[in-house]
Amino acid sequence: MNMNKLLTLAAVAIGTGFALPAAALTIDGNLADWGINPATWAPAPGSGIHATIEDGTGGGAFYLNPGWGGQAYDAEALYANLSQTDQKLYIALATGHNPRTLNQPSANSYGAGDFAIDFGKDGSYEVGINIKHVTSFVNSTNYTVESFGVEGGIYRNAQWNYGLWTSSGGYTNPSAPGYSPDPLHPTYLAGGTLAGMATLAYTTTPTTGYGAAPLDGHYFYEMSLDLQVLRNSGWHDGQAFDIHWTENCANDSILVDPPGDLPEPGTLLLTGLGLLGLVHPRTKKKAVAR
Repeated sequence: MNMNKLLTLAAVAIGTGFALPAAALTIDGNLADWGINPATWAPAPGSGIHATIEDGTGGGAFYLNPGWGGQAYDAEALYANLSQTDQKLYIALATGHNPRTLNQPSANSYGAGDFAIDFGKDGSYEVGINIKHVTSFVNSTNYTVESFGVEGGIYRNAQWNYGLWTSSGGYTNPSAPGYSPDPLHPTYLAGGTLAGMATLAYTTTPTTGYGAAPLDGHYFYEMSLDLQVLRNSGWHDGQAFDIHWTENCANDSILVDPPGDLPEPGTLLLTGLGLLGLVHPRTKKKAVAR
C-alpha cells in the first residue's frame, strides 16, 4: 500500500521544451486543458502550473494523516496557475471525496470543505471560496445545503471552522471543552465579507483512469478568481500565498504555494533561452540592430 506519497512540483520551462503563451483555462470541471498526466497527476512541464500531489492508494478506511477515511476522504492533487495575461488565479483540485457527501458528524460523515487562501503564508487564511456542503440528502437532485453565504462566493476577512485533529495529529472532540483543532487546516467558512464571485465548476459523478490506482473514482473542482478581487481583499502583487483545501473533518488536507507573481510562459521562454546562452558563453553573437 502506498499512502500519502507527497510530491510538490514547480513546473519549469527548461529541460523538456519551452511553452508558448497559454490560453485561458475553461472552467467546466474537466482538467484536460490543464495538461495533467493521468498516471502521475503532474502538470505539463513549462505550463506555469504549480501542483502539490499526494496520491494515497489502498482499500478501506486507511490512515490519511492526520485522519482516517481512505479513498472517500483522500485529497489527491491541488493545482494553481496565476495568469497576468487575463488577470486571474486558476485553481483545480482532484479528490476522492464526493462534493455531495452528507455533512452528518453523528453518522461519521463529513461534507466538502471550502478553499482557503493565506496571503503572506503566515497561517492566517484571510480569504475563503465557499463550497456549499450538503446538510440533508434524499437523492442527487433533492438535498439541502448549509446556510452560510453563496456558492462560489469569495469572502475576505474570513472566519473559519476546524476539523477533528490537533496540530500533533491527535483526535479532538468538537463537542468537548478541550477542543483544540489545528488552526493551519481550516475546513469551512463561519463568516466573512463577500468580496466577489469565483467562476466555479465541480463534478459529482466519479471519474476513473487517474493516479496510482486508476480504478478509484475521483472528483474534480475547478475555478477562476479575478486578481482584482484578491487585491481588494488584501493581496499585493508579488506577495507569496498559500491555497488550502480539506473536508469538514480535516482528515486529509492539501496545500499549494504558487509564487505571488508568476511570469507568463512567454517570459519563461525568454528566460530559458537566456540561461541556455549562459550555458554556451562562447557561441558567436549576432549584431543586434538598434
